[in-house]
Amino acid sequence: MCGYIFINGKMAADNRAMLSVKDRGFLYGDGLYETMKSYRGSVFMVADHIDRLLNSMRVLRYNLTFDKEYINEAIKKTIARNNLDRTDAFVKVIVTRGIHGAGLYFSSSYRPSLIVIAEKIASQDSVDYKEGVKIISSSIRRPSMGNPLYPHKLINYFENIYAKDEAQRNGAKEAIFLTKDHLVLEGASSNIFYVKGNTVFTPPLTQNILPGITRKAVIDLCRENRIRVRERKVYYGDFVKADEIFKTSSIAEIVPVKKVDRFECGKRIPGDITLRIMELYRNRVSYQK
Repeated sequence: MCGYIFINGKMAADNRAMLSVKDRGFLYGDGLYETMKSYRGSVFMVADHIDRLLNSMRVLRYNLTFDKEYINEAIKKTIARNNLDRTDAFVKVIVTRGIHGAGLYFSSSYRPSLIVIAEKIASQDSVDYKEGVKIISSSIRRPSMGNPLYPHKLINYFENIYAKDEAQRNGAKEAIFLTKDHLVLEGASSNIFYVKGNTVFTPPLTQNILPGITRKAVIDLCRENRIRVRERKVYYGDFVKADEIFKTSSIAEIVPVKKVDRFECGKRIPGDITLRIMELYRNRVSYQK
């Protein structure tokens, strides 16, 4: 079945949707993206996703040739055109800087491209949520602070892909980035949380991590429901001794972790607090629908 992609104001069959090979997204990975989950036609926290995209465009000096309302309408049109109003869907919004000019600097003459892709989401493996997943430490070491690019979702994604491949080759579902000082930062496609006692911990946004939308939702849910949550530096030694660990992302939502490298996690998977947060998140999604 042919799908349809929104590309610069028009709908095109997925086998006919095209950008120039001179687009800076293709040439240099000069682009941004957002991955969202639509539940029966309603995209969860869509405003937060679009706000993050537009903020990245401003910070990274993209020309703002479209606004929040335009992006939101493009998402709705793409979901409807692909007949995804009655099912869960994967939605990806991509912005590239535009056709490459003479220099590598951020010229004011560039006109960004906007692409929206929506597809029926593959069913999630229920075993992952009931029994947890294995994660590993990537061989890539990141600095803990000072890189202005890590807070943005760049389509230049090879570092993350490399780490995901490391995970797959080691029978794991995720790889986490550490610093040379053994701080835990984030997963290749997720944010990371752990539980010790009755407190939930996650790395702070002052470090080189993505301000995840699901991460934000989890922190908000904890605060609203009197679950203690702290944003602070997470050392690997403390992390692997946690009572519970879970990872978060828009598509997978909240996934418990059963093993980190060679270390088993907790006595029961998912743990009580992780299970409570999973339930609260699903209730929030159901309320939005």
